[in-house]
Amino acid sequence: MYRTKGFAVLVLAVGATVSGAAQAGDTGEVIPRAEVAINYSYMRANAAPGNCGCFNLNGGGAEIAFRAWRSFSAVFDLTGAHAGTTSIPGQSLSLVSYTGGPRFSYPLHRGGRARMIPFVQGLFGAAHGFDGQFPTHSGTLASSATSFALLAGGGLDLEFKHRVAVRVAQVDYGLDQLPNNATNSENLLRVSAGVVLRLR
Repeated sequence: MYRTKGFAVLVLAVGATVSGAAQAGDTGEVIPRAEVAINYSYMRANAAPGNCGCFNLNGGGAEIAFRAWRSFSAVFDLTGAHAGTTSIPGQSLSLVSYTGGPRFSYPLHRGGRARMIPFVQGLFGAAHGFDGQFPTHSGTLASSATSFALLAGGGLDLEFKHRVAVRVAQVDYGLDQLPNNATNSENLLRVSAGVVLRLR
């Protein structure tokens, strides 16, 4: 259910943004050559057995973006989060994801010192879970596992100065395939906010 809704939202957002860009012209000149974002992240994830006995993770991460062409950038994301308890009694979980992919940005205002810049992106890579319990093919439990990961969503930056912006909000749907003795697939919702340093 989360997977279907996540992809539908991403497709609609990309379509609307690209349509607006086509009408307003090239905005590549106001998209920075590179930027680094430092974010706090809250995640809501489903439990290891594959059902939603959902639980919360808190953490943070960094994103590096390089402008590739006009309003398109290449993005690399590193995020880490931890849950002291999950819906499985006595079990904690730490999760690190490292992903990369394309981003489309479009400034809403050209004039003044403040500029609102919404963006959408789709990232692919890997997730590493540890400090938990992950079933193996041999029937034992391992304390860590690594799998494919996907993050798809978007956000809004508010630029106050030439080189500094605030990431007001970023919302991403996430999917990984860590072993769980059921579907071997977990969904999460990530909500982030932070500071963006921009290189013109």
